[in-house]
Amino acid sequence: MIQVKNVKKDFNQDTKIHMKDIEFQNGKSYAILGVSGSGKTTLLNMIAGIVTPTEGQVFVDDVEITKLTQKEKDNFRLKNIGYIFQDFKLIEDMTVEDNLSILQIEKVNCIEIDNILKQVGLETKKKEKVRKLSGGEKQRVAIARALMKSPKIILADEPTGSLNYEKGVEIMELLKEFHKKSKHIMLFVTHDDRMAKFADEVIHFEDILVKGGEK
Repeated sequence: MIQVKNVKKDFNQDTKIHMKDIEFQNGKSYAILGVSGSGKTTLLNMIAGIVTPTEGQVFVDDVEITKLTQKEKDNFRLKNIGYIFQDFKLIEDMTVEDNLSILQIEKVNCIEIDNILKQVGLETKKKEKVRKLSGGEKQRVAIARALMKSPKIILADEPTGSLNYEKGVEIMELLKEFHKKSKHIMLFVTHDDRMAKFADEVIHFEDILVKGGEK
């Protein structure tokens, strides 16, 4: 279970986010739907321990992420969270195989590379340089990297944002199928309500923001 409690994040005098308490249950998938720039990615980053809230607490099961040191947060994320970034964060001049092998260097228990590439339909691209791949193929590599360690939590930031509708549907169907098999928590943010339908539950981001004067 993920619990976000009385979280506030101040970026500057003009940009502040204050969220209501919210829980994400084990075994369910959630779409956080909202306009770009509203703070959805900040929520993911606080759960992942990449961003520290100004106030409040974030719990993953019994671990209070917000109390950990940055090194402890990074280690917790490496072992427990699969994060699919909007910009992929792949190393373009390395092969698909080498991008996935990095997790093995970190001594994380992983699914075999050939196995995960077959599951995402990229078995023939194993030795291909990432820079030669299409946007949809790069997204599949990013998904493979996130899922090959069988994480407790999958976080996905606009997983179809750079794809056309048909390719976006393929990616969401792939993520949905993985979620069905693994029963992890999957939380993805999107501005596209056509993609939100792939989640068990859709949460409108504006509904979890505290408005002026609201408790």
